[in-house]
Amino acid sequence: MPILRVPILMTLTFFGMAINAGCDSSDTTKPVAPPVPKVTCVKALSENIPDYRYYPGITQAVLEADLVARVEGYLESRNFIEGDTVKAGQRLYLIQQEEFEADLVEARANLLDAEAQALFNRLTLRNVQEAFAGGAATVFEVEEAEADLKEALASVQSNHAKVLNAELELSYTEVLAPFSGRMGETVIDVGNLVGPAINSTLATLVMLDPMRVVFEPGGTELIEFLKAHEAGMVPVQITVQQQGGSPVIYDGSLDLVNNVVNQSTSTFLSRAVFGNAKQYVLPGLYVSVRVRLRTIDNAVMLPDSAMSSTPTSQYVYVVDSNQVLQRRTVKTGSLYEDLRQITSGLKAGDVVVVKGNPMAVRQGAKVKVNLVNARTWAQQEKESEKKAQSLSAGSSSSDSTSKSSQESSSDADSDGPSKNPPPTLHSESDDPS
Repeated sequence: MPILRVPILMTLTFFGMAINAGCDSSDTTKPVAPPVPKVTCVKALSENIPDYRYYPGITQAVLEADLVARVEGYLESRNFIEGDTVKAGQRLYLIQQEEFEADLVEARANLLDAEAQALFNRLTLRNVQEAFAGGAATVFEVEEAEADLKEALASVQSNHAKVLNAELELSYTEVLAPFSGRMGETVIDVGNLVGPAINSTLATLVMLDPMRVVFEPGGTELIEFLKAHEAGMVPVQITVQQQGGSPVIYDGSLDLVNNVVNQSTSTFLSRAVFGNAKQYVLPGLYVSVRVRLRTIDNAVMLPDSAMSSTPTSQYVYVVDSNQVLQRRTVKTGSLYEDLRQITSGLKAGDVVVVKGNPMAVRQGAKVKVNLVNARTWAQQEKESEKKAQSLSAGSSSSDSTSKSSQESSSDADSDGPSKNPPPTLHSESDDPS
């Protein structure tokens, strides 16, 4: 039994020494605090910005006329080339004139005959009146002579009207341009019988400068449009897209806000007029319309990259005076010069996060701010997006060439979220500043 006590005592001694050593080491070691995360921020700007509204529109000619044959006859000549620009009063078509010239000659001859008969009746009346004064004629003969003169004068008026009608019908054989404009396709060829009842429409003439565009804003915008139109000129910009080219922009002004609202669509017709000196825009063309209704004073502006969203709202993170993040729900308006209008939730001067580690950007987190200019940041973001799209397009083209057998999967990749990803907070390592 004494032999067993020595090892047990030694074991307890060593165990106690180990415990004391562990306690001493814990007292001297202290935990290291994690570093404060860095975020890139901008100050919300206050600017006066235009209130732009955007609509699809359809171009419309200020003047458009169908050229028709108003008298019947054979089409004798066409005096223009299809697509030509013509002047007001220029002769465009000629209908065979001989029949109408003969009618005019006959009408004039009948007028001369009626005038001669009226002169004879006037002389007869004078002679009868002299005879009646000498007692050689009766009252009946005087009244008869007066009635004959009135009948002759009426015949003169009737034949004069026939002359005017014959002259008018002869003039209708020349189809003239009612205004300056561009001719379209001729519908009836020379040699065909034309007239009010057969082949009446010959061609269409349109005035191309100036040009109109019609569009339909929603009924909720009616009061704003009426106020702006009454206040003075409302600038309108029309954009025409080109296949494989840059869009062409025309400047005009609002010239009509219609007096009724379409009940079925709750929209109202509006119209603008713009110059078309080169006549590149034709009626019936679909265009984009931008209307500047007013100026928004002291609008709060931010880059789009500051915004995050949920299915029902948008929000940003604001840095308070203690360098702590606060989440704010915001409402947004239109985009102007790469900055988004904030209609509620922020005020000018608020420091807002545009970039940071998503794991560190959260409500109540303390951060270290790297402040940059909002407009400079927005421009850098735009340039980065253009470069990414260019690289994505180049990569897609290379993949489709080298892997034609996998064309469908390449198309799926190129159409992914790389084109226009939703605004999000980026990692700090991508900070262009």
